[in-house]
Amino acid sequence: MKKENLESHKFLPSGEWEGFYCYSHSPAQHKMTINLTFKKGKVSGSGTDDINYFSWKGDYNLEVFTVTMIKTYPSHKVNYKGDVDENGIWGSWNIGSDCSGGFHIWPKKQNSEEDSKALEEKITESKKLKKFLQNI
Repeated sequence: MKKENLESHKFLPSGEWEGFYCYSHSPAQHKMTINLTFKKGKVSGSGTDDINYFSWKGDYNLEVFTVTMIKTYPSHKVNYKGDVDENGIWGSWNIGSDCSGGFHIWPKKQNSEEDSKALEEKITESKKLKKFLQNI
């Protein structure tokens, strides 16, 4: 990946990301592995989850720390809207008015197994996400 003109803000590093999405009616986490590129207000990338492989395309704004993306599967599209902070990107997704939920993604780090377990516990107990899911 060319480093030229890539976003330099520490909250949005281009490269490997990971995370999950969940449905509004269930707290079950559906894992995602993602590769994202942030450049001049645009975000793009691809990944896989328990549905299929997908591509990402969207915009980010570091003045208000928001991201809007469209996740495109071979069969359908999903709209994502989130906030950016030191813990990654978190927010909501929807497929029209039929289906919706929450998500949280973050830059992948090379952690020890112990660090990974601690991070997983922290994310599972995320107060922001719990509060957010209660309001969907």
